[in-house]
Amino acid sequence: MTSRVKLLPEELINRIAAGEVVERPASILKELLENSLDSGADKVDILCEKGGKNLVRVSDNGSGMNEEELYMCLERHATSKLDKDSDLSAIHTLGFRGEALPSIASVSKLSITSSTGGEAGNKIVIEGGKLIGLTPVPANKGTIVEAADLFFNVPARRKFLKSDHTEELHLVETVERYALSRPELSITLTCDSRTVVSATKDNDYTARLVKILGDGARDLISFSQRSGSLKVSGHLGRPEASQRSAGSLYIFVLGRPVKDRLLTRAIIQGYGRTLPNGRYPIGVIFLNIDPADVDVNVHPAKTEVRFRDTGKVFSLLATAVSKAISISPLASSGSPPPYDRLSSGAPQSGQGNLDTNHMGVPPTSGENHLKNSLEGKNQLEPFLSYKDPTDSQKAASSQFDPELKGPLPFQAPFTPVETTPTIPDPKEEPRSLLPTNNLPRAMCQLQDTYILAAGGDGLHIIDQHAAHERILINRLKKAYLADGIPAHNVLLPDTFSLTMRGKRAFEELEPQLKRLGFILEPFGGSTYILKGIPLVLEQSKAKEALLEILHGAEVAITEQDEGGLLSALKENSESWFHSMACRAAIKAGHSLKLQEMDELIKDMAQAESGGFCPHGRPSSFVITYSELEKRFGRK
Repeated sequence: MTSRVKLLPEELINRIAAGEVVERPASILKELLENSLDSGADKVDILCEKGGKNLVRVSDNGSGMNEEELYMCLERHATSKLDKDSDLSAIHTLGFRGEALPSIASVSKLSITSSTGGEAGNKIVIEGGKLIGLTPVPANKGTIVEAADLFFNVPARRKFLKSDHTEELHLVETVERYALSRPELSITLTCDSRTVVSATKDNDYTARLVKILGDGARDLISFSQRSGSLKVSGHLGRPEASQRSAGSLYIFVLGRPVKDRLLTRAIIQGYGRTLPNGRYPIGVIFLNIDPADVDVNVHPAKTEVRFRDTGKVFSLLATAVSKAISISPLASSGSPPPYDRLSSGAPQSGQGNLDTNHMGVPPTSGENHLKNSLEGKNQLEPFLSYKDPTDSQKAASSQFDPELKGPLPFQAPFTPVETTPTIPDPKEEPRSLLPTNNLPRAMCQLQDTYILAAGGDGLHIIDQHAAHERILINRLKKAYLADGIPAHNVLLPDTFSLTMRGKRAFEELEPQLKRLGFILEPFGGSTYILKGIPLVLEQSKAKEALLEILHGAEVAITEQDEGGLLSALKENSESWFHSMACRAAIKAGHSLKLQEMDELIKDMAQAESGGFCPHGRPSSFVITYSELEKRFGRK
């Protein structure tokens, strides 16, 4: 009887291994980069074509390989990083399995040119796992690896790759990760004749951080703390620079980039209540530990780790972050008001008053802010019936008033961009919990945060921030769908840098951003100038909202091909209005007049879904007279 159990052929074994190691061009780049760094290279140049589908070329100045080593490196489980006496529980190198090169060679047309010094060198060529030949060639010390026509022999795998733009973004992310991990590394990435990443070891590391993490990295908090052989250090952004995803939080364990939920939770715990729910800080974290105390071999791509003493690592990192936040310039003297958790990263009472106004614009007082947004001809009226400014308004706008506390006046009429709105139709939600007739009347504020109002059915308690946020988000949506959200030019425009992913997001969203009221213009290189902002937002808050919108788009774009991009942006569009409304809404701690409270209650009663804030929290509740009578024993 013929046995059904057979040994797999070597070629099939390599293709199966390639399925674990090679997911996309960025996977190849990661493996080749790690080989370069393990060889002692401090200069790496990368060339890619068509998002890496046609070519990934990595050139380094490392130790190089001789003729015998070139043959051996293409054998499975052949490596220079381990020997029979190596301690597998204490790995010091980035790579060690010896699977990467044979796996890559099995699904591409691979060539390796290498020299250990002098003019002598060798070039080996292998296609689809088959050796073509080795020839002597002149070469400088180091290694050049070229992987061309990825998945040329596995077309079913190739069709699952994303668009060239998307694959290129993954390549950029891979290079940026290693550029952050090693300040002494000079590294460049050129894609289709465009230099997209360039970092030299002569550059200031802070400049490298800003280039990769964006403007939020200009004011980072640095820290370092040790406990025995365990050391944590890094640079973290202020809470107001936080983002909706952890995409700009880089964690390195023994120089190895990892994605570890435990370490991410420790960092978030260190921020405490200064970090709003669902937000992640930006920054770079380095964890140095005895290699014997960490297992780096729990994932084929080595992006996950396991610690021997998880509690110690978690505690030290959380404590170090907490101390850094508490002693940073973030905290100001005095007793801050009890900020709302939704107020753009502002802290809770006792956590320090975050100064988010870095643009030199006078902050709007609580009284003027609400007056502008609720009374008479306020800044929300144009959402319902926008008109061009009168001549007198235009003349007034040309006179800068240094004492101006509210939003700046129009300087020029805003012409909405004629594009099809990309936001989904508003979902049917329950209407306001407040009766539209015989409205409750405001009596007072509680802690300048909650409005107490007497109604026919009992005592109404209203969260002023949640109620105002719902009102604003409804009006913003209607304005966007109609003629676009009114905008105005700013007298002192902001300039800021965008990462490559941010620039890609801006290019995709530019028409929608104009409808939202954001007017951006290129200012050279990666720098942009914000010339126009939505009328409803203060200048500093407008920049925060814009960067948050772009970051959300970055995440959607990175994970989608061209066909699914529009759908992804539609799903993401709801957060655009959240970003704006949350920053424009009245904050907890703002004192209101009775007339202003009544206006807010009136608008809340008329608002669709006025009983809930955009995040799903109730904006009000009622204690009925019947319940009060029971509490006081009258019934």
